[in-house]
Amino acid sequence: MDYDMLLSGCCEMGRRLLACGAEIPRAEDTVRRLLAAYGLEGEVFAIPNCVIASAHCPDGRTRTVMRRVPPSSVDIEAIERFNDLSRRLCAAPPEDPGDILRLCREAAEGLRRYPVPLRLLGYFVGGFFFALFFSGGWAEGAAAGLAGLACGGCLTLLDRLGLNSFLSTLGPAFVLGGTACGLAALGVPISVEITVAGALMVLVPGLVFTNFMSDLLTGDMVAGLATFARAVLSAGAIALGVGVSMSLFRGMYPAHAGTAADYSPALYCLFAFVACLGFCAPFNVQGVGALLCCAGGALGWAVYLAAMGLGGNSFAASLLAAVAVSAWSEWMARRRRCPATSYLVIAMFPLVPGFTIYQAMDYGLRGDTDLFLETFFRTMGIAGCLALGLLLVSAAMGLWHSRKG
Repeated sequence: MDYDMLLSGCCEMGRRLLACGAEIPRAEDTVRRLLAAYGLEGEVFAIPNCVIASAHCPDGRTRTVMRRVPPSSVDIEAIERFNDLSRRLCAAPPEDPGDILRLCREAAEGLRRYPVPLRLLGYFVGGFFFALFFSGGWAEGAAAGLAGLACGGCLTLLDRLGLNSFLSTLGPAFVLGGTACGLAALGVPISVEITVAGALMVLVPGLVFTNFMSDLLTGDMVAGLATFARAVLSAGAIALGVGVSMSLFRGMYPAHAGTAADYSPALYCLFAFVACLGFCAPFNVQGVGALLCCAGGALGWAVYLAAMGLGGNSFAASLLAAVAVSAWSEWMARRRRCPATSYLVIAMFPLVPGFTIYQAMDYGLRGDTDLFLETFFRTMGIAGCLALGLLLVSAAMGLWHSRKG
């Protein structure tokens, strides 16, 4: 048995999962299970940009392999493919461990992906309906859709150039803000704040904040702090890019053009559903799973509105909504035998405090310390409630399965 090749193959599987946006515990558990399938008890450690595996082999040697994870975007189809591949390998490990590397390459080459025009359409739809979701009118929706489209085009271009994550966020944020402010300066009667809020959902690292809180709550301090630093840098790039573009147009459009709309709860849930559907193409959610993800997003917002209507505050409502979305995702994951992450990434979009993250960083860049601290801690509180809701359901499901087994 070539144990060096075995460890390389197992680490490659973990690297592939992290690169397409899988959560750290899943990547670590996958590598650990693969090693166990070959009779090895391994130690695995992963952070967002690195995975390390070590095992004491039967020949008396202890081997350690490290793989660096390149920066990339979330790809739900890839997560499902590699998760399915890891299950098959654990159930029937190949005699030649080199087959693990070969199968990983074949899985990556066989991934289905949406064409660029459809992904750009997804950015438009996401921005359009999230502007309505934030109580904007149809004018704000159309403007946010155009800003999201411009932002998506910039993201696609910079992704091909291979720039670092900060610049890859700064450029699209500048284009997004410039598009929204430019439309207002041309006389389009829109609220720039609502337009920017809707379009910014294309960029906001809200789910990253929730993941960081989840890592900290489970005791994974290193991964949690690394994810937190990435979220803060991303939020800073968004605030800087949008802030610079807005400063260039300052004084060229009315400060409060447009009016906030008031829709029924059913319409807000519908807006959440369609907005989530728009992001299924950029996040590469294939097949009927896209509709199920969006149904989870609408369900979560319905629970949030119901909790607020019963007199709850935003923290309690966020906790209950996260429990509902997580329960839905876990149920769908077990029904369709795929990771719950496939549903959570999209379904959590209406709940994540993405825009408040931008607001906090914007206040910080402007030097408004009081508003920065108030918004930052409110954001952290909501992110913590969302993470707690996800963890409660995950722990309950784990306990139920352990007793059932």
